[in-house]
Amino acid sequence: MVKVEYTEHLRVRLRIRKIPEEYPKEIYQNPEQKFYDNVEGNFIAIKKLEYNKELRNMMIAYEEKEGKTEIITMHPITDEKIINRIISRRWTKN
Repeated sequence: MVKVEYTEHLRVRLRIRKIPEEYPKEIYQNPEQKFYDNVEGNFIAIKKLEYNKELRNMMIAYEEKEGKTEIITMHPITDEKIINRIISRRWTKN
């Protein structure tokens, strides 16, 4: 199994947004959707999880390098933004 690490940026975002600490790893291990971000050069994974008392699309951006995965950031994302990033070809299916 690949080692999964959280960046300091991600840890700060989890605290600020009050996102459960296990969510990024859960999304990475069991994504509902996966993409490659052609602008940022990162992988994207999305899964619906409970956030602020409702089921929301939660996305992570991550890099795979040197036998490990580094999760960079995480935030909720709307269906509309996902569709726009696919249509614009910023994100391509991974």
